[in-house]
Amino acid sequence: MTTKRTMLLVIAIILISGCATKRYPITTPLSGAEVELMTCQNLQLEIIKAEQVELQINETGQFDERTVFGFLGDFGIGNSMAKSEAQTALSKRITSIRNAQVSKGCLKPDAEES
Repeated sequence: MTTKRTMLLVIAIILISGCATKRYPITTPLSGAEVELMTCQNLQLEIIKAEQVELQINETGQFDERTVFGFLGDFGIGNSMAKSEAQTALSKRITSIRNAQVSKGCLKPDAEES
């Protein structure tokens, strides 16, 4: 009887840890076709959307029960990697938007926006 309980416990832990990784939003850099079709106003809207994604990443990264389960499953490595990948992808998207703004004359190359 204890062998069955142990086996069920192990299976339950595996199932819980498999679902424990948090889901971070992943963005992609702008494609050449997107840049070609976008206006300065569209590009500014994309910056605003990227800022919202950044807030979403930060909210997802806050401590909750998925953090605990993720730690139990893989010592939190999966969640940490997923967050890092989401932040890197977002950074690349923002860079591509800023480059598009500069190339279209929406921003000066050294301009800093807050």
